[in-house]
Amino acid sequence: MQTRVGQRLNEGQSGPVYYPVLEITAALNEANRFFCLLTLGLETTAAWDVPPAIPTFRMLQVFPDWTVCLRITTPTGLKIRPARLQDLGALNGSWLNSPGAPERYAVVGSDMLALYKQPADVGTVLNITYANTPAVLNVAADTPAIPAEYHPALVDYAIYRLRQGEGAQEFAKSMKYFEAFLVKASKYGDYVRARNIGNRYDVLPYEIKAFDRSQLLKLRKDLFPAMRASDT
Repeated sequence: MQTRVGQRLNEGQSGPVYYPVLEITAALNEANRFFCLLTLGLETTAAWDVPPAIPTFRMLQVFPDWTVCLRITTPTGLKIRPARLQDLGALNGSWLNSPGAPERYAVVGSDMLALYKQPADVGTVLNITYANTPAVLNVAADTPAIPAEYHPALVDYAIYRLRQGEGAQEFAKSMKYFEAFLVKASKYGDYVRARNIGNRYDVLPYEIKAFDRSQLLKLRKDLFPAMRASDT
């Protein structure tokens, strides 16, 4: 993918000149993370040793690759149901200090998870399934964890990202690559959404098709003279 990005940017056969390899790799990593965020296509199921008598947790401190919770169950398969903080407050005004077997959980912000009830002693283990961030791509031999058919989408995004620095019409011409990236992410997101519904997960991928990206793919007309149709 590093080579393909360089070729698409007309770097020639001698290797990157205007776009160093480090910048290309950084753009590919950004594309990989963004694709996984839009689709929630990577997931991990792990055993979570719940600390006793604590109502809230920073999940990034527990799982460094955490993105969002998809499902929590007990070892016997009993589901811990999702809720909102106001739901927990309505259920029990003292939910922050309610010892017992966990029954509900709520997610606050990007990584804070609130648990009701809280185990009083050590030894409580829950199985937690969460969408995870992809491993960082460092060298040419590294392979993204997303399906191989969507690897070209990362190339499309990398071209769009790198050409942002050029600005003006050169950047405007790269908007079609961003559009191609979003189309491919939407396609894979639809697959993941159907899979998550079948698995009774609590969170689904972003509904990219329902998002009006017509304005997103246009440049502000006050930045430079409006482009003619022939320029695109």
